[in-house]
Amino acid sequence: MNKKTVIIAGSSGLVGKEVVKQLLTDPMCKEIILLVRKSSDIKHEKIKEVIFDFTAADYELEQTEADVMFICIGTTMNKVKSKKAFEEVDLHIPIKLGRLAHTLNIQHVSVISAMGAHANSTFFYNRVKGSMESQLISMSIPTLTIVRPSLLIGDREEFRFGERFAEKLYKALPFIYPNKYEPIEASSVARAMIQEAFNAHNETVKILENKKIHEISRNILKR
Repeated sequence: MNKKTVIIAGSSGLVGKEVVKQLLTDPMCKEIILLVRKSSDIKHEKIKEVIFDFTAADYELEQTEADVMFICIGTTMNKVKSKKAFEEVDLHIPIKLGRLAHTLNIQHVSVISAMGAHANSTFFYNRVKGSMESQLISMSIPTLTIVRPSLLIGDREEFRFGERFAEKLYKALPFIYPNKYEPIEASSVARAMIQEAFNAHNETVKILENKKIHEISRNILKR
């Protein structure tokens, strides 16, 4: 078994926490390197925390070797209050992480984007996500998986009224959401990201739309 060393950026977020949780019990994972702004309370023999300056112009990690990088970085306009600040988190940080992955010769990068992402979208949020995707693709990373979930369900640290309302509506009336837009558990997104990262395939760039993420996760749970 060729065990993997992984780097995770965004391990305190909704999906990032699930990626860490699942990797801790995954026999394919040898080591988890967490890029964090400050030390957390996570203690495990697999985990190595690296205090990381996400505001730096360029990123460096000395004497680091890894097979996979999970980019689970994201914020909201409500939290950061400006388009410029939103772009810094959802566009520039992932791009700098992509460059770091290229420098470290990481073979697989998996990044969370969003349903409807497109660089020419009329919607700011989707346009930022689309630009992020396009720039990562242009870096010629050996294998890049782009994950485009719909509404994420899970235990968030911050309260988001709109998403909380939509989540409760889905749980009460799931049939009102077409399959394409079906909200998805953060654990399912993490499960699909890990599955794709740990299983070799011939595609240089693979885009997982919301329906496919559901399908991958459900198939894994059936095993």
